[in-house]
Amino acid sequence: MLNYQDQADGLRRLMAKSSARIISVMTASGQPASSWLSQLAASMTSTGQRTLVIQATQQPATAHTLHAVALRKSLLSRAIIRHPQGYDLAALAENNTLTSTLSGDVKTALDGIVNQLAYGYDTVMIEAILDGRDQHLVLPVMAQHAVVIQMERSDEAIKSAYITIKRLCQQDAQQPLSIMVTGATHAQGQQYFMRLNQVCGQFLGISLNFLGAIPQAVTIQKANGVSHRNGGDTSPAAQLALAFKTIAGSLEKQRLATPSLAAV
Repeated sequence: MLNYQDQADGLRRLMAKSSARIISVMTASGQPASSWLSQLAASMTSTGQRTLVIQATQQPATAHTLHAVALRKSLLSRAIIRHPQGYDLAALAENNTLTSTLSGDVKTALDGIVNQLAYGYDTVMIEAILDGRDQHLVLPVMAQHAVVIQMERSDEAIKSAYITIKRLCQQDAQQPLSIMVTGATHAQGQQYFMRLNQVCGQFLGISLNFLGAIPQAVTIQKANGVSHRNGGDTSPAAQLALAFKTIAGSLEKQRLATPSLAAV
């Protein structure tokens, strides 16, 4: 975990105007992304990346939130914990805070906190949600960087993803948008992605990126710590881990190809 008492590394990155790439992660259905976001973060951490996950709402392990830090009710060092899988974890706000509209001052403070944290990591993934009033991303920082959208393998999911993308484009059409498809093989995911990409190109004039697909054979919870007699190379758990590793690799290629996504 980042040591906030000794900020030498962060200061070096600050002086060099180098920070993490920030990725906003969200689901097309509007459901929490934390179930698969944890597995993706673990895959990225396994490659040696310093990764921070900022969940939208408070979880049992996160006693202090960034919202509390913005209100000067907590310290930033207390809002960051180390997850057992190796990445750092924070929560944006209490469970009921994001159901109401955040004030402009609080949004500005939270934006500043996220950008400050970016100087201590290689990747910051923030769980993004749309506010209930104007259906925009709740923080400006979420609309200023790459966005990853997860959708299921269904016709209804394509419609939901299109509506979400349309709202994002109305807020900021310049952000790179990438799609991952869950409950699908790579070929199935590619097929549903192409249908969504065609619709977005026709009606919104944008092109999406395909990150990959996550198989449905086993749940993320079962995938952790499962062993198989045949070495696990073709087990559902191994296939799931490989799928997340592939998506993590795709995100890394995007970072190397587009370093300007970092906050400066």
